[in-house]
Amino acid sequence: MGSIGTEDRLATHIVDGIAKDFPNTLYCIQPESKNEATVWHKITYSAFANAVNRISYWIDENLRGKPDGQVLAYIGANDLRYSIFMLACMKTGHQALLLSTRNSQVASRHLLEETKCSIIVDGTEKSLIQQMVDELVTSCADMPLQRWFIASLWDLFSPELERGKPYPHEKSFADLEDTPAIIIHSSGTTGHPKPVNISHGYLATFDRLRMLPVPPGRQNTCFALRANGQLRLMYGPMFHWVGVLCTFESIFYQTPFLIPPDKPLTQSLFTEIMETDHPPVWALATPPMMENLCASEEGQKELSKMKVLTYGGAPLAHATGEKVASLLRLQTMFGSSETAYTPSLLCEDPADWDYLEWNPSFEHKMEDAGDGLWELVLPRPTSRYHHAIFYSQPDLQEYRTGDLFLPHPSKPDLWHYEGRRDDIIVLTNGEKFNPTQAEKQIQTHPLVKNAAIFGQARFQAALLIEPEWDSLEENWKPDQFVQGLQTVLSEANELLPAYGKIFDSHVAFASRDKPFALSPKGSLRRRMIFSDYSLDINKLYEPKDNLMLVPEMTPALDWTGSSVDVIQRWVQHEVTLLLQLDTVDLDEDLFNIGMDSLQAIRLTQILRKALESKTLKSESNARWAESEIYNLPTIRKLADKLDQHINGSKDGEMTPDSIGWPREDRLARKIWEHSLFLGSRGLTIALTGSTGELGSYLLDSLLKNPSIERVYCLNRSEDAKSRQISSFRAKGLPDVWITETSRIHFWHANLEQESLGLTSPQYNFLQEHVDLIIHNAWSVNFNKTLEGFEPQLTGVTNLLRLVEESPRAEFHFVSSVSANTDYTEKGIDWDDGICETASYLGSQALPYGYAESKFVAESLCELSFKRSGTRIVIYRVGQLGGPSTMKGGKWNPRDWFPSLVRSSQTMKILPDSLGLVSVNWLPIDTAARAMAELIENLFERKRTKKGDFIRYDIENPHSTDWTTLVPIVATACDAITVPLAEWVTKLESQAADSTVDSETLSKLPALPLLSFFRLMASSRDISHIECSASANSSAKSSTLGSIKAVDTKLMELWLRQLKEWIPDLII
Repeated sequence: MGSIGTEDRLATHIVDGIAKDFPNTLYCIQPESKNEATVWHKITYSAFANAVNRISYWIDENLRGKPDGQVLAYIGANDLRYSIFMLACMKTGHQALLLSTRNSQVASRHLLEETKCSIIVDGTEKSLIQQMVDELVTSCADMPLQRWFIASLWDLFSPELERGKPYPHEKSFADLEDTPAIIIHSSGTTGHPKPVNISHGYLATFDRLRMLPVPPGRQNTCFALRANGQLRLMYGPMFHWVGVLCTFESIFYQTPFLIPPDKPLTQSLFTEIMETDHPPVWALATPPMMENLCASEEGQKELSKMKVLTYGGAPLAHATGEKVASLLRLQTMFGSSETAYTPSLLCEDPADWDYLEWNPSFEHKMEDAGDGLWELVLPRPTSRYHHAIFYSQPDLQEYRTGDLFLPHPSKPDLWHYEGRRDDIIVLTNGEKFNPTQAEKQIQTHPLVKNAAIFGQARFQAALLIEPEWDSLEENWKPDQFVQGLQTVLSEANELLPAYGKIFDSHVAFASRDKPFALSPKGSLRRRMIFSDYSLDINKLYEPKDNLMLVPEMTPALDWTGSSVDVIQRWVQHEVTLLLQLDTVDLDEDLFNIGMDSLQAIRLTQILRKALESKTLKSESNARWAESEIYNLPTIRKLADKLDQHINGSKDGEMTPDSIGWPREDRLARKIWEHSLFLGSRGLTIALTGSTGELGSYLLDSLLKNPSIERVYCLNRSEDAKSRQISSFRAKGLPDVWITETSRIHFWHANLEQESLGLTSPQYNFLQEHVDLIIHNAWSVNFNKTLEGFEPQLTGVTNLLRLVEESPRAEFHFVSSVSANTDYTEKGIDWDDGICETASYLGSQALPYGYAESKFVAESLCELSFKRSGTRIVIYRVGQLGGPSTMKGGKWNPRDWFPSLVRSSQTMKILPDSLGLVSVNWLPIDTAARAMAELIENLFERKRTKKGDFIRYDIENPHSTDWTTLVPIVATACDAITVPLAEWVTKLESQAADSTVDSETLSKLPALPLLSFFRLMASSRDISHIECSASANSSAKSSTLGSIKAVDTKLMELWLRQLKEWIPDLII
């Protein structure tokens, strides 16, 4: 960026300079949706600068000539508007006050008063935060407070605003060095939160850090682990100092960043981010983020794709750090909102990831704090050049950080962060709070002598109470004591930030023989108390999601006979109380409306308590994992899962750690998760037509194979995911692979279009990573001519082009036995299923459009094999019946046989034969299992040839004579038997005599298939001629090898399934 200077630069000048000279330089990547990680937008410096200019003019227009130096508070969704707003305030000469969405009303009002702020800019989207702002504005009715509503994020980047008028910033760095640019605030650790002024000089210390000398052969941690252009994952609140840091580091160092959707960073969301075409390379991470991702092997695998993680501001469990350090380069750093970075050197030994080595060029000193601990102290240097603290507090001569460190036992100059010197508690997520006011409030209760709040290096706070022993009843009980504290606990929680609130589950009591250690002045000696009661406190966190008390709930609720509606209403009631909202819709994402991680834990507690009922079928059902709140984040989904706990699963065996997972899938999932680190990667499959009849069963069978790592479903419908779930549920198939894992991806595709209608990154991904494409999507319409299948044939051509361009992909085509009825008579040579010769005789296909289209598609596959060496597998599928069990699903009513049954039941006649049709039918789920087995066997062969051409017939190798099945079908239809030709003639007469409306078609669904039944009555066999491919299929598939012929028992099962559609069947 040669046109931009290197020292004492204003961030606004840098942005405008890059936008002018290098407009397409990437600044940020932001998801289009706050909820999904599917569509992403890359924001260039040109677009970013235009958005800043737009808001700058908007601020001027709203202020109408007020003088510089106005304080504008901002609170909004966690997106790029924070960065835009900060720079727009800088350009217009005002200051952005960033309010935490976690503040209490009292805390936010205090900040508005302290900063003399009279304007609050509202960019909120979550209803819970909107309600909070509503209440804040109401509580400030006695103040001259205006409320502005900023444009939505994507309105700022709409095409018509792309060429907005530049807003010049004519001030120089010298003019503004000591002028506040941004105001953030402390966490309120010593009472009310305090404003922290961030001046332009403070921000310049980020920029100047590059010029800080380092000893020979050493590197500055900040720059050793990142470089210009490397994408950063920005996970954290943009109102926090970390958000300010990310905004301006990205400008000074040209390191673009990616903002995830505004919801918890679960393992599945992180996987989605890392599988985009722009995976982040590094991140300033939080301990909870690392702990969450390391909890599963899949999370560890995705984490290993990054190069670097740095962390700071909160302790990290050593075991977690060791695991992360084994995957990538990990290094702690140190900073705060008051001091910015305290520069450190990159540790020479990666094993010292949790130690800091201060840069000797940065003036500092370590003072003995007793007990082997040392406090970091920053004396005022000759120049403030690198010391941000003396910009934020210009009158200080020395800054005592209050942060304590332990020296390395053997390596000089290495320091391990131990915590705070004062009463401040630092949680694992880096949030800080001072518990003293809350403790004092709890001590106002007449039965409480002393109260001590802990939580250092923990996810949430805990309370230890020393009772007034002489005032207690002799038979007092802890749970009753906690219930009696509800009022004072609520009052204490009002004095704590949201992340520091005390839950009933995390309250413990002191022992009478171990009174609290107090100073001569009567204050708590917190370290000594913790030492005395460490075992008691640790029990509150072991495990973190243990069964917790929820005193305000009715204990041991009786759920006997409760319907899903009753359970839904109960969950809805509890959620609205928890979130303090008037109502919450059944299908509203709880995290989108503001639920935080502590509230997720609280809801887990509530659900567990609800399951403590003697009426439940099994004690094991009373287990409820916290992760389920994230996987099932709506009231409806939670109620459905609760219903399974209470009334038992309809899918099979349920266990404490796999509720809702049938046993076979649960075991497959466990193998799949642990296999991700074994050998080379698993198979990646693309599947078309997954929402159809065979497609749904095939997808289910593929998912049961743990060697398949990912499945990408390419469907024309935009709502394919929800349709897939509906299809699975209708068929009694488990949808948990879709709802609870990141193994399946649904991409909106149009196979007729160039690049299959996919985005360029999606198409390129398939080219590079997919192992096989299973093409199952096809229009099943026996009335269409061949020309009517032109879109399907174009799709085959486009898919084959993709496979030909791929270094690894195979093409598996789901065809039909009707495409070729006499190939054994043409001398085709088969060897272990591999066809070495092929012919393109149109006479081989049955004479109707569907069969001819499949024949043409097979011929295209053969040509691709011959010309390009493409690996081809064709599955010629015969007649598929209904599924082989009653757990769900039925023979597709649109198929010819159910249509024949329904029409026969209406006409009271049943054909006594099916012409030359052989009843070599196969249950549809059995066919899907067989295809999945063949797919697995093909990859086990590890073929070395450039390409193979393989055909399999997917049909029953055993035939049954229709006459053996006629009695049971005739009885079910209450029909007499007649010759097939007479049955067809009667159907034709019905078409001639009746007005063919929807009512007629519902009773005679065979009418649209008249041409098919006429063909059946002719002399042609439209189903099957024996061929060597069938024998080969049976040999390669244990499922097909063990299948039996269709008998009366299986036919009875199919008719029972159809009774849902034909209630008058006698079965």
